[in-house]
Amino acid sequence: MILAVYLSLLFLQLLAVPFLAWVSKLFPQIKDGLWAFGRYLTWLVLSLIIFFLAHLKLAVNNVSGVYFLIFVLVLVNCYFLFRAKNQQKLLSSIKHYWQHFHRQIIIEEVLFILFFAFLLVVRSFQPEILGLEKFMDAGLMQSYLKSPTLPAGDMWLAGEKINYYSFGHFMGSILVQIWGIDMAWAYNFLLATIMAILASSVFSLTFNIRANFTWGQKIGRDFSAKEKYNFSAAVKTALLATVMVTLFGNGHSLWFFLSNGNLTNYFYPSATRFIANTIHEFPVYSFVVSDLHAHVFSLPMVVAMLMSIFLWLSELIEEVKRQKVLKLFTERFFILSLVMGVFIGALAMTNTWDVLIYSVFLLILGILLLMWKKEFWLPLVSSALGLSLVAAMVSAPWFLTFQSIAEGIKIASEHSPLWQLLVLWGAHLIPVLIFILLLLFHSQRREPKEETSWFFVVAMFFTFVFLLIFTELFYFKDIYTSYPRANTMFKLMFQGFILIAILLALAISFFISHAKTGKHFNWQLIDLREVWSQKNNQLLKIKTILRTGLFVYLPITLLIVGLATYPYMAFRSYYGNFQHYQGLNGLKWMETRYPSSYAIVNYLKANEAQQVNILEASGESFTEFSLISAFSGMPTVVGWQVHEWLWRGTWDIPAQRLREIDVIYNDPLSAESTALIEQYQLKYIIITNRERAKFPNLNEKALLQLGRVVWTGSEDGINQDYLILLEK
Repeated sequence: MILAVYLSLLFLQLLAVPFLAWVSKLFPQIKDGLWAFGRYLTWLVLSLIIFFLAHLKLAVNNVSGVYFLIFVLVLVNCYFLFRAKNQQKLLSSIKHYWQHFHRQIIIEEVLFILFFAFLLVVRSFQPEILGLEKFMDAGLMQSYLKSPTLPAGDMWLAGEKINYYSFGHFMGSILVQIWGIDMAWAYNFLLATIMAILASSVFSLTFNIRANFTWGQKIGRDFSAKEKYNFSAAVKTALLATVMVTLFGNGHSLWFFLSNGNLTNYFYPSATRFIANTIHEFPVYSFVVSDLHAHVFSLPMVVAMLMSIFLWLSELIEEVKRQKVLKLFTERFFILSLVMGVFIGALAMTNTWDVLIYSVFLLILGILLLMWKKEFWLPLVSSALGLSLVAAMVSAPWFLTFQSIAEGIKIASEHSPLWQLLVLWGAHLIPVLIFILLLLFHSQRREPKEETSWFFVVAMFFTFVFLLIFTELFYFKDIYTSYPRANTMFKLMFQGFILIAILLALAISFFISHAKTGKHFNWQLIDLREVWSQKNNQLLKIKTILRTGLFVYLPITLLIVGLATYPYMAFRSYYGNFQHYQGLNGLKWMETRYPSSYAIVNYLKANEAQQVNILEASGESFTEFSLISAFSGMPTVVGWQVHEWLWRGTWDIPAQRLREIDVIYNDPLSAESTALIEQYQLKYIIITNRERAKFPNLNEKALLQLGRVVWTGSEDGINQDYLILLEK
C-alpha cells in the first residue's frame, strides 16, 4: 500500500514535469527547477477543476470523474510531447531541465521520500484517528467523498452545507479517490504526504532565496562561474530551513532545559499553551498530534504561494530596472500575479486566516519597493488588480455559500508578559533581528543579483513583527469568550513560525559565511582572511579560531540542538517511546472498541453512494459521540454541537436540534417525531449504547416499528445495536 501510494504521487509529479521544464527555461532565476512543487501543483489543479465542475452540479466528484480528468491531463501532455511542431522544443526543455537541475531534483525527491517514510513509521506506533478533532477532519473528507456534486452536506448538521474553510479537506478527498483506499489508512497517508511536500518545498524556496545572496561566494569547492551561486551553501541553508520549519519547535524546550537543568517531566503541549488563554502552535506539533486541520492542509499551499511571490518579485524588479515603458497587463510579472491570485483564492477556501497574513506580506513588500523606487507604483497596482480578480474568481464557489464565523476585530484586553514572548520567540528572533539589521545597515552594498532575496527576506521579517504585535493588540472575536485571543494567535503565529524559521536558517548561513570570509563587514574578531595572511603569527591564528568558535559556531550549535530537543521529546511522549507497533489502520480502535459502529459505518459507505441523512446521538466536542456520521460522511441531525455553534455563529440552531433529537428517540411514534423525520429526510436511525447512555428514556420498541432493521449486532453481549432503514 505504501509503495502504491508513493508511485501514485510520483505519477502526479511526472505529469508536472513538462510544465516545470517550460517554466524553468522561461525564468532563468529559478535555481532548482521547482521539482518539489510538481506533485502539489498537479494535485491542486485536479482539485480546483473538480471543485468548479462539481459546483456547477456536474457529478464529477467521484473516482470516475477524477480518473477521467487525470486521463485528460495525460492526453494534454502527450499532445505537447508528440506534436511535431513542438516535440523537439519540449523534449529539449526536458533534457535541459534534467541537465541543469538533476542534483537539486535528487535532493528534493530524497527529502520527500525521507519525510514521507518518517511520518508513516511514526504514525505506525499510534495510527488512531481518535482524539482532539480527528473526527471532524475525517468527517469533512468523508462528506466530500460522498458528494458527487458540491457543496457537500455538513455531516453534523443535516440539511445544511459545510460552513468551514475546508478546501484542503476536499483536496484530501481527491487523493483518497486516486489512491482507492479507505479513510482508515488514507488519513495517515495524507499526513505523511503533506509533511513530505512541506519539507521538500521549504527546501526549494530557501534554496532559491539563498542562491541569490553572495555571502561566501568566493569560497567552496562547489562554486563555479557557470553556476554563479554557491551551491553548497544554498543546499546547507535549505536543509537547515527544512528541519527548522518541519521538525523543530519554538524556544520553550530550550528555556525549560536552562531553567531545570534537564528535560525530565517536560510536557510538550506546554510549548503551544505557554501564554495563558492562548494557543501558539507550530508545524511539528500539528504533525505530532496529527489532526488534519485547515492550517495543516494549507502548509504546502503557503510555501507554493511564497515561491510564486518570489518569482513575481524577481520579474518585477528586473522589468522596472530596464527603464522601459511597461505594458502593465502583459508583462511577465503581471502573469505571475495571476498565479499568485490562484494561490490566494485557494488559501481563502483552505485556511481563510492566511489571506490576511499574506496580504500583509504583499503590502509590506510593496511599501519597501516604493521606498526604493517610485516607478514600482503602477506595476504594483496592476499586479494587485490581477491578483485580486483571480483570487475572487477562484474562491467564488466557496464564498457563495460560506458565512463568516468571525465576529469582527476587537481590541485585546489581555497581553502576553514580555518574558514569555522571549521564551517562545527569542531563540529565533534575536539572531534574525541581528541578521536583518545588518542587511538594512549595509543595504547600499547589496549587489543587483541580491535585490530579490533582500526585499523578500526583509518583508518576511516585518510580516512576522506585524503578526507578533497584532496578536498582542487585537483579536478576531468568536464564541470562545474565555480565550479571546486563542484562535487569532494560533492562526497568525502558526504562519509566523514558518517565516521566522526560514529567516533563522538564512541568518545562520549569513553568520557562518561572514565568519569564513568577512565579506561586506569587517568583523575583526572573526575575520579569518587577515589572520591567515599573517603566517608567522600562530598565536593570533589560534586566538581568532577560538573566538570564531566561541562567538559563532558554538552559539549556533547550541541553538540548533536546543530547538531540536522539542521534536525528540514530543514524538517520544505522544507515541509511547515507540514501544508498540500497530500498523497504519487508523480505525482499528473502532473495530475493537465499537464493533457495531464500525460495521454500521462500513454498511453505510458500501450501500449509499451519496450522502443520506441519519440520526445518531449528538455529543460534546472532542468526545466519541457522532462517530458514525463522521466516518461515514452521512449527515446526522446534529453532531458535535459546540463545533456547530462555532461554525454557525449561534447556539440557537444546535440547541433546537438537540431538543428535536430527544423527541425522536424518546417518543418516536408521536406526530411531532413523524414531522421531524420528514423534515430532516431521515433514512436511517441508529441505536447503540451511546444512544442508550444519552437518552435514558429511549423507546427502542417504538423505534424498531419505524422501519426495517438492516444491520444488528452487539458490542457488550447484552444489548443489541441496530441500524434501522426507515419506511417511506
